[in-house]
Amino acid sequence: MVAIFGTAVCILNIIENTFLSFMLFKKKSYRSSHMLYLALLAFFDVWMAVAYIPLMSLNLFVDYYKSVVLLRAWFAYMLPMITVSHIAMTASSFLMVAASLERYVITCHPTKTRWLSRNRVWIAASSIFLGVACKFSQLFEMDIKYFPQCYDTMREYQLNLSPLALHEVYSYWRVLFRTIVTILIPFFLLAFINIRIVLVLSKNEFKFLHSTKLSEAKRKSAVRNATRTMVFIVFTYLLSNVLNVIIILWEYIDIEMLTQQFETFYMFAVDVVSLSTIVFGALRLPIYVICQANLRKEFFAQLKKMLSLNSYSGYLSSPTKNMTVEDIDIDRITPDPCGDGERQYPLLLSLGTVLIVESDQKNDSSTTCTVIRKNSVHRMNGGFSDMSEKVQIV
Repeated sequence: MVAIFGTAVCILNIIENTFLSFMLFKKKSYRSSHMLYLALLAFFDVWMAVAYIPLMSLNLFVDYYKSVVLLRAWFAYMLPMITVSHIAMTASSFLMVAASLERYVITCHPTKTRWLSRNRVWIAASSIFLGVACKFSQLFEMDIKYFPQCYDTMREYQLNLSPLALHEVYSYWRVLFRTIVTILIPFFLLAFINIRIVLVLSKNEFKFLHSTKLSEAKRKSAVRNATRTMVFIVFTYLLSNVLNVIIILWEYIDIEMLTQQFETFYMFAVDVVSLSTIVFGALRLPIYVICQANLRKEFFAQLKKMLSLNSYSGYLSSPTKNMTVEDIDIDRITPDPCGDGERQYPLLLSLGTVLIVESDQKNDSSTTCTVIRKNSVHRMNGGFSDMSEKVQIV
């Protein structure tokens, strides 16, 4: 389960989330929207999958083959790698809480989203910093002892808790504070927030279906798709951690019964908790592809570009030609005004998505041009319909 299936899932996880993080970080419109959280989650998923193979799989191969060489290698990288993996898991939990809070505000209080969209980068950075602050000291909590009299045997090294970890005051931080802040609070908070989001979405379904304006319907659809994506991601997180929460609570209630009467269950449950984190991390890319049309188009465009032997794809095959309203910051209810109070039109996002022609008004002294969107142009009586917009030349 751990060495064979776990390693295979980790390889798939690394490939998927490396591709996903590259795709999301590369595009500025994604980095400046709620997609920032998804990109960071993919980045930390890669680190967790990379750490799983040497920490879990290789550890089993050490015992199975009784290899002293593998044993020495495992003890050489074990402390820093387990610290990095725990930082990644904790930072991912806090990022999910931040992303879910943003989804909750957008869904339940859409008029109060401006502050969240403006400070999204700082919120994400604070979540990562909090994850590092809670888990960086784990590097100093274990003590590796070397026994020269047991050289070239499986007892050459021994792993124990360090004096810092055994300190009475620090043990409250290590056991009680970390368990509550990094596991229990995010778990129950995410469960509560996403239950509220689901209830609000189901209540507003009728209003959404009867939206009269096409632009308003598109915006609502984009917001709802993004919210559903986050709900599914959090649901997989809760599903992967529910066994972990049960074990933690059981350890506090009666650890002797858990370790003695249910020793086999305890042993398998610990491995299942670690494996489920990797499995559900590998499911995130399929969730994004299913729930969001813009990511689905971007995914297949990037995949086609990577698999194509011809590096030049041509003007009309640009991956941005099928951009939708979801490519813009869909969380913004009203566009931010310019310095002079005029509205900003995020139309000129990429070359080839619009057709620019000169103004046909000879006496028009204003520096404007007519922008005709490809998806808005159609023929009427041998000419174009009056479906263009005036924007300032920049």
